[in-house]
Amino acid sequence: MAKYIRPKLLPHHEGDSALSSITISQFWHGGEMATEEQARNFELLRLAFFVLKLRKLEATVAESERNADFAFRCNLLRHAIFHQVVTLTRLQAREQALQIITACQHN
Repeated sequence: MAKYIRPKLLPHHEGDSALSSITISQFWHGGEMATEEQARNFELLRLAFFVLKLRKLEATVAESERNADFAFRCNLLRHAIFHQVVTLTRLQAREQALQIITACQHN
């Protein structure tokens, strides 16, 4: 199942339907990880992104500005982090996941 990208910056010529939609698979040949190690590394990278994003959100929003929207965003990120840990547990990388979470929270 390919995701479609329709950026406005892509050149589009009238009558040229080839450029009207571009799939991610056109950029990423194969569309799947070749090895379990590649999948594990990719999921670890995603985990680090979510943890750092949560840390940045919590650090930049002042206590007085924390409202329902802030709580909602934090909960979404925590949910994504939880699912990343579950995925990494299935890939036998739970310990690495916990190390990333600890390292990202302390820096």
